[in-house]
Amino acid sequence: MSDVFISYAREDRAQAERIARGLEAMGLSVFWDNEIPPGQTWADYIESKLNQCNAAVVLWSENSTKSQWVREEARMGRSKLIPAKLDVAEPPFGFGDVQAADLSSWGGDYNHPQWGRFANAVFAKARPAGAQPAAAATPHVAPTPQPPAGGWQQPQSNQSGGGWQTPPPAQQQRAWSTGSQAPSGVVENLTPVQYIQKCLRLFVDGKGRARRAEYWWWALAVIVVSIVLGVLELTLFGLNAYGQPNSQILSTVFSLAVAAPGISVASRRFHDVGLNGWLVAGCGGDRDRPVSTMSLNPLVAGLMLIAGLGMLVITVMPSKPGPNQYGPNPKGL
Repeated sequence: MSDVFISYAREDRAQAERIARGLEAMGLSVFWDNEIPPGQTWADYIESKLNQCNAAVVLWSENSTKSQWVREEARMGRSKLIPAKLDVAEPPFGFGDVQAADLSSWGGDYNHPQWGRFANAVFAKARPAGAQPAAAATPHVAPTPQPPAGGWQQPQSNQSGGGWQTPPPAQQQRAWSTGSQAPSGVVENLTPVQYIQKCLRLFVDGKGRARRAEYWWWALAVIVVSIVLGVLELTLFGLNAYGQPNSQILSTVFSLAVAAPGISVASRRFHDVGLNGWLVAGCGGDRDRPVSTMSLNPLVAGLMLIAGLGMLVITVMPSKPGPNQYGPNPKGL
């Protein structure tokens, strides 16, 4: 029998494991590995686990809100539900009336106030008799991976029967040590469309880090749409004496619409390699679209070319390993 059942989307497994380890450090038993044993159906197996637990944690995210399995598990455990948000996605219809803990900016630091409020709520639900967390100071110490000589290796989970078992205490002690630095970020592995949606959603938020995939999928989308609009303008309005469309209203409106998201993602790309996002202004801001320098002063054109080359070099650089002052590594390195 487990104290806590965690429901999550497979894409959020790393965050679910981090949450499970934090709750286990408080002395709670946690079921979070939903591999169904042979010979059992999903409905019977999950229902038995939900009936046995005292608290059902559901981790809402862009992935889990689209999962019929997560929704069904949340519905089955509604009477003991404690929801938490991993990103900006809102809970699906029918679950918004239950207040969700906000873990969207939680990077794994167990001293973080958001984690403290969430963990205390889970413990109170799982142990309603008023028991105190085991080793009360443990949840308020930031467990961090302790890199051995050959690099840090995550503690291995043991599977027996239907659920995930906590590693032996000695193994946990070797794998985790106290410290002030949070573990590296969860791996961000989105589809091209999801990266573009993220850039549009964070159009005025240059905080955090953006991996190369996010920046370049956004740049490719902008370039493709700009080309399509250019062809459309030629078709609709024809050419003037200078070989340009008679009207560039479509391209102009589009350029204004994508300027803020482009600067934002460029700033986060700079953060990812350890540079200040304000340097984007020195590189010309949003340089996703082709810029003609034919009519510019040669000196200005030369400076713009140098800035553009600098922007290109920085945006193709790999992520700086580990967390930095701008946030956790989006690759989880």
